[in-house]
Amino acid sequence: MLYAAAWVLLSLVLKTTPSDLDLYFWPSTETIVHGHPLLIYSAYGHDVYPNANGPLGLVPLIPVVALANALGWAGNIGARSALAGAVVSVFVMVLACQVVGMVGRGRGAVERRLITACTVLLAPALWVGVIDYGHIEQPVELCLVLLGAGWALRGRSAPAGVAAGAAVLTRTIAAFSVIPVVLVPVAVRSARRSAATVAACGVILGAGIAPFLIADGSAVTHSLFTYRGTLPIGGGSFWFALRQTGLAGVAQHGDVVIAAVVGVALVAVILRRHLTVAFTPAGLFGLLLVTAACFPLFAKTVFDYYLVEPYVFSVVWWLARPGSALNRRLIVPVLLTADVLLSRVAEVVSTGWLIAESVTSSVILAIVVAMVTTDLWRSAQHAAQLNDSRL
Repeated sequence: MLYAAAWVLLSLVLKTTPSDLDLYFWPSTETIVHGHPLLIYSAYGHDVYPNANGPLGLVPLIPVVALANALGWAGNIGARSALAGAVVSVFVMVLACQVVGMVGRGRGAVERRLITACTVLLAPALWVGVIDYGHIEQPVELCLVLLGAGWALRGRSAPAGVAAGAAVLTRTIAAFSVIPVVLVPVAVRSARRSAATVAACGVILGAGIAPFLIADGSAVTHSLFTYRGTLPIGGGSFWFALRQTGLAGVAQHGDVVIAAVVGVALVAVILRRHLTVAFTPAGLFGLLLVTAACFPLFAKTVFDYYLVEPYVFSVVWWLARPGSALNRRLIVPVLLTADVLLSRVAEVVSTGWLIAESVTSSVILAIVVAMVTTDLWRSAQHAAQLNDSRL
């Protein structure tokens, strides 16, 4: 109750300007509340910035919008943000419990459960992403990703695919989290498990998007698939320093493809070295961290909330191992948090810092990807040597 109250209070105090919650998610949910659930994308038509996430992320907002309308608070930015914060805090607490459980699965037991939970509950990236940017769908998406990862570790491929599909329907960028879940069964040459994961994920995505495509195909296609290619290069990425060069076209139309290709390649190389790395919480979440970090590393425009997923995955990767938590892996969540705070400071100080901040952010993310990839490679190498010695 105290934690939920903190979300409500901070939302009331800090929310003074419209965010994505007010510009996209709230109007879409109003459409649902007013009886047109399949037309949530039509309010934007072919706007430059539409609602670019799947419909599932709006579900927790439906009772919030209905209550705000009943109370007459729908037009008050702070009040509706506070109501949304109360609901989101529940998902954040569930997410923290999932992280503690996953860490316990890796370590055998968690001695300081509250401190471990606070790595999520008090994460600056999460608070900035939800309160400042209004992305209330991220905690929901992450709960689904962790649910799917837990099933994947148990070898339950179809449920893992269902959870992965639901995560993508909640937040589109969760597709990067699907990469390790799909590649692991492929790497172990289990056609049945791989097919079950892909099929379950595909069925959920198809069933979730098809009604909206039928009802409003043009707006849905633009919002979820084509609009991004029309956007120019923005800040937060090394591409910003290259926006006046011939590489600008590559970034504008191919940034997501580059990120996906690099993510797939890194995961494939690690799994090729040794498969066992993917069957522990630390190993699997290391793979999830690599693919999730590839998106903000190569995206043509990067916002602070893009770092929420990498940060949460980094906590599990860091803590889900026996031994002291005070080790070199702590550097990764610290770097990701520093990246978020650096962006906040740069925006407040001066726009003249934009190029420096963009390049610095990309360097930080490159270091994170390199550190985690190296760690997973060494873990795989150690496992292989241990296996050889046993033989």
